[in-house]
Amino acid sequence: MKMLFLVTDSEYEPHCMNMMRERGVTGYTMIQDVMGVGKTGAKMGDRVHPGASVLIISVVQDEAAPALLECIQACVKEGRLCQSTHAWVVPVETGAGF
Repeated sequence: MKMLFLVTDSEYEPHCMNMMRERGVTGYTMIQDVMGVGKTGAKMGDRVHPGASVLIISVVQDEAAPALLECIQACVKEGRLCQSTHAWVVPVETGAGF
C-alpha cells in the first residue's frame, strides 16, 4: 500500500476529486485551508498573503500510485491543475482500520 499526499490550490479541489474518483480512489481525507510557504510564495489566507491550499490524503494500492502521479503531472502540464500542485507517495508500513 502507498499513501498519496496531494497539495493544490483550493480552487482545484473539485478537479482533483473527480480525477481521483475516475481512477478508482474510493477513500480519502481532505484538509481544507492549508497554509504554508513554498517556492511559489506564501498562502496564509490573509490580505497580505491571500489564498489557501487543500491537502488530500489517500491510501492506494501499490500499482495505482504511479498512474495517479502521472495523471497529476499531466494535469499540471495541461493547465488543469496549478503549477503549485505537489504530490508525494510514501510507503504505508502498517495500518489498522478500527
